[in-house]
Amino acid sequence: MSVHAIKSVLTLRLREKKILEANETIEQVIAVSPGCTSNAFRCTTSAGMRVFVKTCAPSSTQSMDEALKIEAIGLKAIADTHTIRVPTPYDFGVLESEQCAYLATEYIPMGSKFGRAIDVSTERFGSQLADLHLAKGPDRFGFCVNNTIGTTPQDNTWSSDWVEFLHRRLKYQFELASKYTDVKVAGQRLLNNLETYFEEITEPIRPSLLHGDLWSGNWSVDEKGEPVIYDPAPFWGHSEFDLGIMKLFSDADDGFYKAYHAKIPKAPGYDKRISIYALYHCVNHLNMFGSQYLGRCMSLFRDIF
Repeated sequence: MSVHAIKSVLTLRLREKKILEANETIEQVIAVSPGCTSNAFRCTTSAGMRVFVKTCAPSSTQSMDEALKIEAIGLKAIADTHTIRVPTPYDFGVLESEQCAYLATEYIPMGSKFGRAIDVSTERFGSQLADLHLAKGPDRFGFCVNNTIGTTPQDNTWSSDWVEFLHRRLKYQFELASKYTDVKVAGQRLLNNLETYFEEITEPIRPSLLHGDLWSGNWSVDEKGEPVIYDPAPFWGHSEFDLGIMKLFSDADDGFYKAYHAKIPKAPGYDKRISIYALYHCVNHLNMFGSQYLGRCMSLFRDIF
């Protein structure tokens, strides 16, 4: 990745967006830990401002700038609820000379999730995530754009019926995993009986704005210990859905769940539905990374059945 391309293009673009002053320039570009499908950089301007920049190449399912444009839309949607901190998106576009897209956001220095204040931080995380899930929004399930979970496309076509929306999502993952006979058979059994896992819920399921990919690597705390979430794959869905991937890949503790459920109590049938939502992510990992996730998927099927 050309440091010069980042400096020249981002300086002009962020000046146009009034993020930088007219005479301010990006002076330093340092590579930081990359993601699974992207590279990341910490940029510092001549005035000492820091900007986070993510870049990625086009995929087989998305144009060069589509993925990061969609991420910017998701970050703004969460930010607009004023419930939990996310990096403010500044700009997105294409670095033509590098044949890659970029997303520039606020740079947030992170603290430690494992310091002395961890109990307070995780409780705040639980409380603020519940606030996000309680934010007012549309009366249907889906999102204004389709997005991806990892590298897998997600269909966010609007639906008034959560079970129908979930059925569509699960069916797609099971079809991608159809070479695994056990997953194919168990997946069809689950789809045939999906509605029964929601029969004990007496109140209508209200659409909640979800992060969508809330594993331990996609949340942290800032230097003041306030929760921060990032790299979302958002949509409006059942609030419990965000807790599914946390069952698989999370470092949230009892304080998180206590604070969360103080605002959004568990509904009857909660445990099996959480396993269903975890299964969605586990099968996605099976599809992306291979058979090392097969045993975990089948264990979740057993929990559900």
